Amino acid sequence: MRLSFIILTYKRGELLHKCLDSVYQQENLPRPYEIIVVDNGGDAVILPPSDSSIQIRLERTPSNLGAAGGRNHGMALATGDILIFIDDDAVWHRIDDVSHILSLMDSNPKCGVVAMHSLDPTTHQPIMTEFPHPNKQYLLDVTAPTEIPYFYAYGNALRADVVKITGGYPERFGIYAEELDLSLRIIEAGYTIVYDPQLAVYHHRSDLGRPVQGDQFWRVNTLNKSRVAWRLLPMPYPLTTMAAWSFRTLYKTKQPGIVWSVWRELWRERKLLRQERKPIRRETVRYLKSIGARLLY
Repeated sequence: MRLSFIILTYKRGELLHKCLDSVYQQENLPRPYEIIVVDNGGDAVILPPSDSSIQIRLERTPSNLGAAGGRNHGMALATGDILIFIDDDAVWHRIDDVSHILSLMDSNPKCGVVAMHSLDPTTHQPIMTEFPHPNKQYLLDVTAPTEIPYFYAYGNALRADVVKITGGYPERFGIYAEELDLSLRIIEAGYTIVYDPQLAVYHHRSDLGRPVQGDQFWRVNTLNKSRVAWRLLPMPYPLTTMAAWSFRTLYKTKQPGIVWSVWRELWRERKLLRQERKPIRRETVRYLKSIGARLLY
């Protein structure tokens, strides 16, 4: 099969239905294709499409696998060569978005990931914080496909063969920075992440089912960004990342205990992180810097 959609959902019934409708409306797709809905909440209900060439299945997980685990579960079930991800609170902004993705990947065999931006459903303006690049203004001004250092999972495409090489998302991360970890491994494997300014989703950013908010947002980001650095970045970047995110979290939360809890968790994981540590090559570091990556933190 050429194409698999993977949608991870958690207690967002109405938004999930809108998401699925936007998938059904996509034009000029190779048939048949499949849609795998991974239900982390156990209460999703889906209505099958009228088109019998669209194969849809609802996969209920025995427990909440988190964002990383849920996506991995979907990828393990998928049979398509190209894996299309869209968040359950997002919809495609045009009916040719996915066919455009396929054309882009067909024309660029070294493109392992296609990334896009998100739009506010009310204003139809780009959501600046969700541009997949440290320099948000740079990506806002881009007019042609360009290589970038990471992607976000609200909408993206992955080659299944690339994931077989790199492995999937780090499941203990749960949510936040799991895309960064996979991005670095994909680039280290010799593939590129391509952002196309013509591609977008309308992202509702629903708080329903969002488990990490407030001070915990900063804790989880600091922990997972530090994990990524210790797993994949050469020195001194693990040290600078941990320091910078710790100071930022302290400034945002005014709670030293949150920072201490991150350090304690990293200390408990020290043996595991040592076993997992596979720093990217210096040539990969140079490439990342050339496309605007921010490695210090």
